[in-house]
Amino acid sequence: MVFLHRILPLLTAAAFIVGCAQSPTRPAPERQPSKVSESADGEASAEPVAEATAEQAKRALTIRIGSQSFVYTEGDQVVRTGPISSGREGHSTPRGTFSVLSKQKDKVSSRYTNQLGWQAWMPYSIQFYGHYFLHEGWLPGYPDSAGCVRVGEKDARFLFEHMKIGDRVSVVD
Repeated sequence: MVFLHRILPLLTAAAFIVGCAQSPTRPAPERQPSKVSESADGEASAEPVAEATAEQAKRALTIRIGSQSFVYTEGDQVVRTGPISSGREGHSTPRGTFSVLSKQKDKVSSRYTNQLGWQAWMPYSIQFYGHYFLHEGWLPGYPDSAGCVRVGEKDARFLFEHMKIGDRVSVVD
């Protein structure tokens, strides 16, 4: 009985939190459904099926693999550009049109480790497709990541602050 006395408040709190998260007055944000297709060279790509809202259409990020750069726009205005480091050979960054799925300021990779064998830190992470993220990281001047898109610290902070869930992310050659 002592066990139930201690765990019951925790279960009640958990039920309250779950109930709040599913509250009809504040619905959870919907992820934009996407259609995954494969290009002639075997690269997977995903394109949003639903139309972007007017607010989402204002913000867009284009990642240019060939020039190892990004362009962030709001409406028709280029707001910021900068260098990137995309996926290296054998770990390419997927091409296509995606949308921001999640954001996490202090993400730690569940898949990859750094040179010290610790889980890789991925600050200012913006998830745009599956386990692919844009995040702060080292920029050697060429494709070097395991598939994510790395940007410098100032660019990572800027993009993290400005991009919202559902915003368009295009990865092009």
